Amino acid sequence: MTQTLIDPLHSFIESGQPVRREEVPDQLEGTEYVKERLIEPTECPTCNNGIIIVDESEDTYEIRCHSNHFRTVEKSDRIRYLPSFHRVLQDIAGKLKTDLITTDDSNLPRYVIGETSRDLLVYLVYSPRHYEDTVKDIYEDAIERGNPSILITPKDTISDIVELQFLFSTGHLVQAVPFKKIDESGLLSDYADTALQVEQLDENVMRRRFGEDVEELRKKVKANPKYILSILSNIRMLRENGEIGRGSGELLENTAEAVFMHLFPTQPERGGEADSGANLPDNVFYLWEEGSYGHIDYEPILGLVDTKSGQEANFGQEKVRGKHDDYVEGARKISFKHGSVGHIFLVLDIDGQQEIKFYDRMQDDYEENMYMIVLTLDALITIFSAYLSSVVSNELKLNAASFNRAIYPLFHRDTYNSEPFEHLRRVFREVGQQPEEYRMKLLERPGLMVINRDVVIEHFNTLIEGPTELEEILNRYFQ
Repeated sequence: MTQTLIDPLHSFIESGQPVRREEVPDQLEGTEYVKERLIEPTECPTCNNGIIIVDESEDTYEIRCHSNHFRTVEKSDRIRYLPSFHRVLQDIAGKLKTDLITTDDSNLPRYVIGETSRDLLVYLVYSPRHYEDTVKDIYEDAIERGNPSILITPKDTISDIVELQFLFSTGHLVQAVPFKKIDESGLLSDYADTALQVEQLDENVMRRRFGEDVEELRKKVKANPKYILSILSNIRMLRENGEIGRGSGELLENTAEAVFMHLFPTQPERGGEADSGANLPDNVFYLWEEGSYGHIDYEPILGLVDTKSGQEANFGQEKVRGKHDDYVEGARKISFKHGSVGHIFLVLDIDGQQEIKFYDRMQDDYEENMYMIVLTLDALITIFSAYLSSVVSNELKLNAASFNRAIYPLFHRDTYNSEPFEHLRRVFREVGQQPEEYRMKLLERPGLMVINRDVVIEHFNTLIEGPTELEEILNRYFQ
């Protein structure tokens, strides 16, 4: 594709519909970029009403319209011309230093997809009735496939597409390009090289650590963080609406694992249903913050996570022997004595006040450095939302120096119970019966932390509204 053909091809594609021969741009006449197609008649040439084809020969259509006009339409009059999308995508692939493997035109007249030998996708928008919805569909398809992609639009600007890209948080995954810019092969190939190298780095790390069978892990790692948050936010409604079967905890387990992979060092694809037959928690993570300027070292935390996907976590029926005692024994076995062990339950809600009785039943198995956290789903959603928000996470880091340091008190018993954070222990969840008795029992058990959304919000607000030494340091630069 030469520079002289880009403008006529642009106008040909931008027209968004098959045209008569005389309407084909002169520069494209007789080239491989034009495809001939016979298009059946759809309206009466006399009154423009809809028609039905009552007979067809080699050269003609016999039609009758809704006004009962009978007409003969020559097939030669129904020849139309449209772009050869396969040929156009071949040239675009060449500018991306790759080869076109297949062309998928099943989404016409909205868009076509080209798959290339470098696992790069090319989406070419053609004639969508609803442009914005078409772009959204392309983003959803690209996210699902997980391949770096180029989105070619016949429009001269991409600002509206970029706004949608912010919504979908596709990052480097999809690059929007106006058709008129496709001759700038250096720009396109630079994007392709960067995106593919980032993807290859991910692949190399996963294969080095987990071997060849990494498909499920890939889905979790590649999942858009905002998409993960969307799933997390809807799990409770899916459960209460009966769209997640009873006893099926895989969705919450897998989604929570993806969240913890963002927040902490963890061991993907281990524990829970991934280690079928083994008595292991659903997830294990490690949280530690090394001291830096003006900050002390934080004691390491080994988090043992058990997800409870029922509408209410029934701690009254939760087994200690042969399950949770094995979880904490695993931490004891590896001699994890230089830090704390958080025995964490991720729950949608809690049945009554059963977490207190269960905590009491665990006392014979807890060593001095072990404690129990009940983390509600809405608390995890709040933490992950703050992590993904540049505004909120920056405010927290101005006070605490890092996001992990900011959330550390929510996972560490001694910090949570220390004087600077003791107000958090007086933020209680709602219970139906004997709330005062429940609150007293909870206060009497410093090793039982119930972290719900209100606790997280209270903690974040306290940090954001408090003095920020780092902000003062940064402000001095501008004085």
